[in-house]
Amino acid sequence: MLTWKKNNTTLILKGILNRDTLIFFWKQKNELLKDINTINLSLLSHIDSAGLAMLIRLKEKKNKLLINGISEYLKILIKMYKLENFMI
Repeated sequence: MLTWKKNNTTLILKGILNRDTLIFFWKQKNELLKDINTINLSLLSHIDSAGLAMLIRLKEKKNKLLINGISEYLKILIKMYKLENFMI
């Protein structure tokens, strides 16, 4: 399950971000990202490569979007795909 909440200009994701859970988020992304400049991932218990791909697409759409709360597991995925300059 993936849930989220807004805290000022930060969107906090909680739960699991994978190919099954991101669909509902993706459908609402334009509304959810209004006035958001940071996505916090610290409350995610798991993220897969589909979740990482979604974050990349969000950063492409909103160039100055910051991603924080990146777990050690996600850092490994980022390094595997050579996305350090893009995500970290």
